[in-house]
Amino acid sequence: MPEDIAFQPLSQVEPRPGEEDDQPITTRQRKPIQRLSDRIERLTDGAIKGLGPVLIILAILLLSLCITCYFTVFVPYHFQWQVGQGIFANWAYILNTIWSIYIVWGILGNYYLAVVTPPGTVLDGLNAVDDNALFQSVLAEMETFTELPPTCKRCHLPKPERTHHCSVCKTCILKYDHHCPWIHNCVGHFNHRYFLMFLTYLSTACIHFVIMGVKPFLLAAEADFEGNSWPYWMDRALVAFAEVLAVAIGLAVGGMSCWHWYLALTAQTTLEQYNNSYIRKVCKKKGEKFSNMYDFGIVGNFMDIFNIGPRGHYPWYTALLPIRIPPIGNGKRFERSGRGYVLDFGDDDDDMV
Repeated sequence: MPEDIAFQPLSQVEPRPGEEDDQPITTRQRKPIQRLSDRIERLTDGAIKGLGPVLIILAILLLSLCITCYFTVFVPYHFQWQVGQGIFANWAYILNTIWSIYIVWGILGNYYLAVVTPPGTVLDGLNAVDDNALFQSVLAEMETFTELPPTCKRCHLPKPERTHHCSVCKTCILKYDHHCPWIHNCVGHFNHRYFLMFLTYLSTACIHFVIMGVKPFLLAAEADFEGNSWPYWMDRALVAFAEVLAVAIGLAVGGMSCWHWYLALTAQTTLEQYNNSYIRKVCKKKGEKFSNMYDFGIVGNFMDIFNIGPRGHYPWYTALLPIRIPPIGNGKRFERSGRGYVLDFGDDDDDMV
């Protein structure tokens, strides 16, 4: 069995397929191309940043529509409180109500926390009244590192492990995953769990919503085409729209939820997975074994995400609650399970949305 690979600089790694055949661009050709690329990037980043508040409002409106539709149409269609029959006769109504309120709480609570919780930046925890004091604070913190971190090519600050630059937020984000316009925020070290659980609760709610809405949806269609009465105050078109919307969101968010759970349970961010997939191919070609230095196994990674169990500081049930709980560590240094490749593909690969 080959041994785990030690740290290896990028210069010793084989180029990606096709890179060795690339022809260099002359200075005269590169400047206009680079300027055009920079302008397009600035316009795109500005549009993403400007759309953030609009998308948050849109998300709240769509969630409000579906929640209202569920409690005023779907629940009355399937469940009726049996007056005078007691609690046991109405157990299905009670259980469904408790479950529904919990899911709504999980969606709204985690969405709120994902939006308002800063993902974490390199300057977090540094107290300075001016630029000179800030610079001194950065230097003092760097002295605590066992290895000198690289410097970001864009904001010129130390770049701790797993930190990458976001071109939308114009700063380096700790344990950067991606910038999400729907939360008008980056997904990083301090809000990753909230984003992950928001996706989980939302995809679960979509499945429940679609199943509960099939018969009301068909009733709305019959009332429209056959002239039957519609006994609910919400317009039939809105009910039909909510059902179709839940199907679309369920497919999209469900896929995203599965993907991000895979990343979380394998101790990778979106950007790291891209890098690791390339490194894994290099290892396979060399007949060597790839090892993710941050991977502590599915159970260990799960405890790290939610700061629970022997590796964390909170009871296990807090993973199911949309409450503010800090992650393990400060996001600038991470416990390592072993040794592995450390490659820096540069900040050009950091700007993922």
